[in-house]
Order: sequence, then structure tokens, then C-alpha cells
Amino acid sequence: MAVLSAVSAELLSAYADSTGRVGPILFEVVFFAALYGAPALLAREAVRRAGWGWDSLLMIMLALAIAQACLIDQSLFSENYHGYDGWAVTYQATLIPVFGISASSAYNFILGHVIFSFGAPVALAEAWQPERAREGWLGRTGLIIATAAYVGAAMMIMSDPESRNASAHQLFASGALVIVCLVLTYLLGRRYRRKAKREVAESDPAPVVGAVFAVMLTLACLRNFAGENWSGFLLGVGVTVGAGALILIGARRPGWGIRCISAVALAFLISRGVFAFTYDPLIGTVAPIPKYVHNVIMLVIVLVAGWFALKRSKSVPPSGLTG
Repeated sequence: MAVLSAVSAELLSAYADSTGRVGPILFEVVFFAALYGAPALLAREAVRRAGWGWDSLLMIMLALAIAQACLIDQSLFSENYHGYDGWAVTYQATLIPVFGISASSAYNFILGHVIFSFGAPVALAEAWQPERAREGWLGRTGLIIATAAYVGAAMMIMSDPESRNASAHQLFASGALVIVCLVLTYLLGRRYRRKAKREVAESDPAPVVGAVFAVMLTLACLRNFAGENWSGFLLGVGVTVGAGALILIGARRPGWGIRCISAVALAFLISRGVFAFTYDPLIGTVAPIPKYVHNVIMLVIVLVAGWFALKRSKSVPPSGLTG
């Protein structure tokens, strides 16, 4: 799962000059597995051991996303992070001066981390082991290794001068938001456990997994084409709210379970992988053949992971609100 986080969060989008280069890619797999995969595992471990559901899991992932973009790499507060093409233009196009952030960047970075760095890999990994989807996976050694990997990778990022863009007020506000998300994680968890005790099995027809996948893929693709301006920001937010509302409606149906959750995850990952074919890396120069070979390999990894998730979870009965 940690490797899938690295692929999903960074390599699938093929935006860096490491695209198509075997050595740097292997390093990035290890590094981003530590930076994203390790905290995703730890978040999942905390939520599943507490007996909470996906609402709590997404909220703790939101806390991790804010921490990553605002406290660790502080990219959300940078006017021109690492010289990526188009960064400064995007920053200025939707700048909110009072906060010193770009609305478009905040939407893309934070939501991107929630979906691609943490949420989608966990959803597929749980579907690989559906019989253990609500159990903890890590022992004491695993918890120590995951924690050390995350702290080590985060410290490497924070030591980079490019990751020192936030003011004291921005750091304080970001830290406060992380704490609020963690408190909400706990409150949602308590609510989930109370509701789970009252759940009664019903016989309504299950949602069609194929339909869930098709609708989410359409919305994910539409989100990809939102521009880096205020109209694009509003379109992206609208699509995201719509997708979230549909997921909540589906989750209230008795048939909603691990297969539907993995179908949502796979739809967003495929959309990201396909969209990566339409642009060149945002920094450096990469020849066409290595670039497209990279795109194909990363997309195949996602397709195989998704196929295995849907196949393994096919015989598992529906499981409550959002699992």
C-alpha cells in the first residue's frame, strides 16, 4: 500500500523531471512511500483499531493533507515553488491576499493529498484484504517503522530552504486547522460507533459498482479540466461537492460496501493517470518516448491494483455506512 501511495501521489501524474528515469523513480518510490504511504498506514491503523468508519478516516487524512501542504513542505504559501512552470501564474490568478494563499492551489494540494496520497491507496489496499478491512494491520514493529519513516521523510522536506515559506501566523493557523480536524475525527468516530450499534440489515438492492465507477470517473475527468482561475476553482469545488454528495447518498444504501469504495478510488486514479498523457512535466525536459512509457507503466500499475481490489472484494457482503 505504501508503494501505491507513492505512485498515486507523485509518479502517476508525471509532472517532475524524474519522469521516465529509472534511478530517480526508484528513489522516489521509497521516499514518497515514507512521506505519504507511512502516514496513510498510521491513520488507517488508528481509525480501524478504534472501530471508526471512513468519515473519521477522511477527516484524519484531511489533517495530514493540511500538515503536508502547510507545515511540512509549505508549498501552499510559496509564490514559485522549485521553479515549476505555471506555479507563479496559478498563485496570482486566485490569490487571497489576506491569507497569502492561492485558492486554486489550496483546493488542488489539500484535496489532492486526501484523495491520491492517502485515501485512494487505503481504499484499494483494504479491498485487497476484504476480510481484514476493519482490522489493524501493523504490529508494534510496523508502527515504529512507519512512524520513523514518516518523521524522517518529513524532516528531510522541512530542512529544504524551499520549504520555508510560511509566516508565523500562517503556521499557527495551519496547526490550529490540523487540531480541529483531529477533534472532528474523534467526534465522527464516536458518532459512527453509536450508529453502527443501531444498524439493522435491510434488503434493498445494492448499488451497481459499474455505475458508481462510471459516474465518479466522469466527475473526476471533469475536475481535471477545471482551469487555474476563479471560474475553474468554482467548477472544481462544485464537482467535488457533487461527487461527495453522491457518495453520501450511495453510502446510505444498504448495498454500499468495500467494492463501491474501491470503485470510487479507482475512478479518480484512472482519471489522474489518463490526464497525465496530455501535458509535459512541469520542470525539466523529458523526451516523448520515456515520458509516455512512464505514463503507461504507472497507469497499468493502477489498473492492476484496481482490478485486484474489485476481484478480491467481489464476494464480500456490504458493510454498513462507509466501512
